[in-house]
Amino acid sequence: MKEGTKSIFLIVLGIYFILLGIFAIIFSLYNNNPSQILYACYVGLILIGIGMLTKRSSIILSQVYLLTIPIMIWDIDFFHWIIFKGPLWGITNYFFSTTPSILGNFISLQHLYLVPLSIYALTLIGVKRKDAWKWSLLELVIIFIAVMTLSLPALNVDCVFHPCMNINFGIPYSIVWFLISFIMVGVTAIILNFFLWPRKNRRKKK
Repeated sequence: MKEGTKSIFLIVLGIYFILLGIFAIIFSLYNNNPSQILYACYVGLILIGIGMLTKRSSIILSQVYLLTIPIMIWDIDFFHWIIFKGPLWGITNYFFSTTPSILGNFISLQHLYLVPLSIYALTLIGVKRKDAWKWSLLELVIIFIAVMTLSLPALNVDCVFHPCMNINFGIPYSIVWFLISFIMVGVTAIILNFFLWPRKNRRKKK
């Protein structure tokens, strides 16, 4: 892709993600669900958009590390509904309800393309640093504190209060949440760094 075309693509996509993130927040407030603005994917939309506009790969990468596996789980449940006409884990049941929210579902569809487009943007910008995972972990701590402080357990934003799927490890759930979240970030970082980190840089590190 030519440099000029690349810049236009990143600007347009960055603006779209930022506007979609802002719209998601406004829509949550309009529906009297202010706690939903703490959803990691809503925050991620805005931060990824900013990263694209500023061509800061570390901003985009920190969100991709954080969101990839949770979004993949959402996607699997979504396509299970489409193919088998029923829930797998029940995560996307709201999308297929008898009284769906068209605007809400439009926002939710970002789960299908946010990560792939973000990774493509990273290939255009280039990845020069491998420590964006640190920001991912810091964001996890901030999200946990914010949700626990500002949200209600019944809403279970970001699955902070109890599992979104039927799992039980026999230890306090807050510990499980952090362990699973950190592992997901770590696994995603290892895999993506291998493919996105320039090979010449990998050789230099050896």
